[in-house]
Amino acid sequence: MMANNWKTKKEIMRDYGYSEGTFYSRCKECSLLPEYRDAIIHDGGQRTFVDENRFQDFLRYRSEQYRKRQLDPHIREEA
Repeated sequence: MMANNWKTKKEIMRDYGYSEGTFYSRCKECSLLPEYRDAIIHDGGQRTFVDENRFQDFLRYRSEQYRKRQLDPHIREEA
């Protein structure tokens, strides 16, 4: 891991058990959200780094959105 808590694509794939497709899917989803897009760092077209702290914030957000979708519609309106 780099000193600034950035990880390479391979490190994230290994540490999170992601396939390459899942990695790129998560990066795309993360990049589309203004509040989390800074988690994905593109160094030109060849290298992608991930700020792991920000990426984990995104995963927590993603998890919360999933939880809300699973709620009964009557409860969801109140949440």
